[in-house]
Amino acid sequence: MALSVTWWLLIAREAPVPDNEGMGSAGNTKALTRSRSRSVVIALLMLALCAASAAATTYVARARDAVASTPATVALDASSFTSPVGPPIVAAAPPAVAPPAATPAPAITVSTGPCLNVPILVYHYIRIANNPKDPLGWSLSVTPREFQSQMDWLHAAGGHPVTMEQLMTALNGGAGLPSHPVVLTFDDGHDDFATVAAPILARNGFVGINYVVSGFMGRYAYMTAAQVQNVAAMGMVIGAHTVDHVNLNAMSSQVAKTEIDASKSALEHLLGHPVKDFAYPYGDFNDSVVSLVAQAGFRDAVTMNYGTVQCGSQRFVFHRIRVVGADSVWSFAGKAGVQPPPSNWSDPQPASYSSQSLRGYTT
Repeated sequence: MALSVTWWLLIAREAPVPDNEGMGSAGNTKALTRSRSRSVVIALLMLALCAASAAATTYVARARDAVASTPATVALDASSFTSPVGPPIVAAAPPAVAPPAATPAPAITVSTGPCLNVPILVYHYIRIANNPKDPLGWSLSVTPREFQSQMDWLHAAGGHPVTMEQLMTALNGGAGLPSHPVVLTFDDGHDDFATVAAPILARNGFVGINYVVSGFMGRYAYMTAAQVQNVAAMGMVIGAHTVDHVNLNAMSSQVAKTEIDASKSALEHLLGHPVKDFAYPYGDFNDSVVSLVAQAGFRDAVTMNYGTVQCGSQRFVFHRIRVVGADSVWSFAGKAGVQPPPSNWSDPQPASYSSQSLRGYTT
């Protein structure tokens, strides 16, 4: 910068004097003076410009050095910035929300007590089905010969059929049950129970429970009132199954109450003793229905819910296992809770049946 200014001063000093011919010495002197003045002014201007440039350069350099030597303190909004070097900024987790409390299951128990592993089997028909247009009836039909084989093997394997009263007594802490206990139930009050099942049961010293639809007594393929009385006299137990075999869940409370109460009353009047066992038609029930059954004075009730564990706290919703036409004596043994027969076993005492006993449901 100093060299530039000196250079300009030399130029101003050495600048030639213009030869102004015809002006004389005075003119030349004036011209020389003006030329030198202009040179000085130009030099001074250049000097000022250079000084300003130097000052600016110095300021910028000092500012750069200050930035380099002083740590930056810049506040950043963590919510909108993620460092490319450091660990990512994670937003705070929202407060934990407790899961909703589980809705307690509706109370449908009336008494308390322990549990026992007692299969409750359910049959519908003991007959030879011959109506291919009734697949459900076909499936629910166990032939008389197969039923006898099942009962004969149950006896040989040490099975002991018991009543619902015996089961309730054991659950309530009373007398215990025999080994391999099983409850044999029959739904609807079909007449093949009187003509086929009850005689086979009696011959083996067994007891069965038939849940009778009171309004169906005397109809085709159902027991008459006299047959109901006869099987009861043989030692079989009669339970109630409503008046008209209706789905109680679909009925109003008043209609359901009438179906339950009237069936109990009709059977008690016929038999001359209390009827304490109840079966839900189609196995359907709800809290209201269970309450109506309990209020009617029944001791227990069975469903179609699968299982073998029976609890005193659930005496109005006992489990059952269905025996169907496809069951053999071997599969029956598994359902009844006894050991299966040998693979070559055959019933040593088959019985013959009358044509009426073998009659199928054909209407």
